[in-house]
Amino acid sequence: MGFLLSFFLRNGIHSKRTIWMMVLALIPVGCALILLMTKPFLEKQGILLSSLFPQVSLLLFLHFLLPLISLFIGTAIIADEVEERTLPYLLVRPTPRGVVILTKTLAGIITGGLILLTSLALTYSALMIGTSTSTWASNFSRLLRVSGVLLLGLLVYLPFFGFLGGTIKHPVMAGIFFAFGWESTVSFFPGNVKLFTVVHYLHILFPSMGKISSVNMKSVFLNLIMPAKQISSLASILILIGMFLLFTGLTALLLYIKEYRLEQA
Repeated sequence: MGFLLSFFLRNGIHSKRTIWMMVLALIPVGCALILLMTKPFLEKQGILLSSLFPQVSLLLFLHFLLPLISLFIGTAIIADEVEERTLPYLLVRPTPRGVVILTKTLAGIITGGLILLTSLALTYSALMIGTSTSTWASNFSRLLRVSGVLLLGLLVYLPFFGFLGGTIKHPVMAGIFFAFGWESTVSFFPGNVKLFTVVHYLHILFPSMGKISSVNMKSVFLNLIMPAKQISSLASILILIGMFLLFTGLTALLLYIKEYRLEQA
């Protein structure tokens, strides 16, 4: 497993896909730098630049960069091996097929996690420029918690998109619809329908989510009509881990159900 992990890591790091993901990861950093340049104007409006980190991390990382990176890496778990005609060579190795999928998933999580967390750290640093040491330190725990939530998101999204990439011909388009259609809209609906999204459980774990979500009379009224089941942080973590095991198992199952031959791959 160690050899396979290092093999998949080397291939992933040197791929063109990783380069494009690194470029995409600069978008939140660029936005933070733009906010930094408008710092005097924001301060005149009574807005502290350091106080914008929860909003920036929610919108640009949890709802944009996380699903996008997961989509690019996840759909390649099986699809790339099939397109490059390398999957049959992996399957003839004595390593169990489930271990192959698990190892490639872990390699994707490591690669995606490094890109995500580096971008998050740079964005955090840009937003904290000019603040006191105490402000930097007090917000550091929030940075750590956001990092943990993003890694949990990778843990679920990546094998889900891996399963998608192994079952349909155009997984990227379906993944975009799921990530930026279903996930980004339904997770904010009142009632229990949002329990069928991944990001809802990430919202529960996300720091300062209550402050980020603006409360108005309309949302309060809808929640009174369609109350949602309350889920604890521990239950959310367990559900996310269960999703990881489920989607990883389903992706591995594809290698046992579907026949891959050299002339078909």
